[in-house]
Amino acid sequence: MKIAIPLITIKGGVGRVVTNQKRELEKLGYKVYIIPRDKVENLKESVERLGADIIFSQDWSCALKSIFKNNHYVCFHGHNPKESLKGTIGYYIQSIIGKLKGRKLFVVGDTLKKRFPKSTVIYNAVDTKEFYDMKKERKYLGWIKRDYEEIDFEEIVDLCNKEDLKLSVVKDVPPEKMNEWYNSLKVFVSKPKAFAGFNLCWLEALAAGVPDVRGNGNGIGITNAHNIWKTLTWEKNAKILDKEFYKLLPYERLKGEEPNAN
Repeated sequence: MKIAIPLITIKGGVGRVVTNQKRELEKLGYKVYIIPRDKVENLKESVERLGADIIFSQDWSCALKSIFKNNHYVCFHGHNPKESLKGTIGYYIQSIIGKLKGRKLFVVGDTLKKRFPKSTVIYNAVDTKEFYDMKKERKYLGWIKRDYEEIDFEEIVDLCNKEDLKLSVVKDVPPEKMNEWYNSLKVFVSKPKAFAGFNLCWLEALAAGVPDVRGNGNGIGITNAHNIWKTLTWEKNAKILDKEFYKLLPYERLKGEEPNAN
């Protein structure tokens, strides 16, 4: 069964999510094609040309062209921010799409589930083969520069001075370099804004052995991240997707038994 995954860009957290999902779904027998909107001339034509059995759009803006297709699923990785007129309009379009998709909507956190009660929660995970403790010297306080951080650069600098640590800031680092960066950190700080859906970087930092990972209550929440990150796997994530996809096209399955997401 072919799955097309349209998304805005392969860079960043969402790109890392779908890359891991692709690997695990292919182990289950799917053929998965990731289609970044910033790499194709026309997203709709690229998706239709593939002739996929399932379209699994990431973000509401990539879902618009396929919204009424029966084989169309959507994943929301966060709330569209209402920090501008454009963002507010996007928030309400996201709300409409989420309600239209109903049970064909996946969300990565509890605040999204509260907003879209018919959706299926699918927590992100961390690959411990990719993120692990390299047993290196740690001497930095790390921060990822993103538009959706509550804490700003001046506050981070002040925190570094209090902790007597050098500051290491990253932006647009290739995924294959992230573990090495986390392994240089003694402290990692990320405080996403309220519209964050999950905040995957907490899990990555914890898996990489950062001894002091700090955050706030947004996304899945820093306390929750500390408590459950070891229980979250991409295999479990893919099995939840598989179980829902099975409901749409069971006749395509090679095996007769129903998938088990446990």
